[in-house]
Amino acid sequence: MKRGTRFSEKVIAFVLTERSRGKRWNDVRNAVRDQFQIEPPSERQMRSWYKEYGGGSILGEKLLRESLVKIARDSTPVAAFAAQQLAIEQGIPALVEAFQRKEDPLVAGGLMILSMLEQTVGKKYDEIVRQYQEMRERRQ
Repeated sequence: MKRGTRFSEKVIAFVLTERSRGKRWNDVRNAVRDQFQIEPPSERQMRSWYKEYGGGSILGEKLLRESLVKIARDSTPVAAFAAQQLAIEQGIPALVEAFQRKEDPLVAGGLMILSMLEQTVGKKYDEIVRQYQEMRERRQ
């Protein structure tokens, strides 16, 4: 969703949905007040959302896409930090050991990545690997 607004994605989605149903702006404002127990956005603000995000049949897809982008943007720093920490604590020592044993660095790196993935996703690891193998077989 658009940054810089004090209203949540739920409020914006509600406004756009109500307007797409043909309700007047004043009725939409009243519905926001009743539904969320907040001071509703101005008509000008709601019109700008409607202009920016559109309405009609693509509304759901566009809102979903915007919400997924926001979730990714908000969670990326946490995920990046976790990946860096895991690589520093476990990955680099594993690569050093493989180098000392004169093992193939590509294999050692691949095993490191798979190990990090397994620790990250937990019990779903086997399912992910199985589906990946099936996908590879279909491509060949």
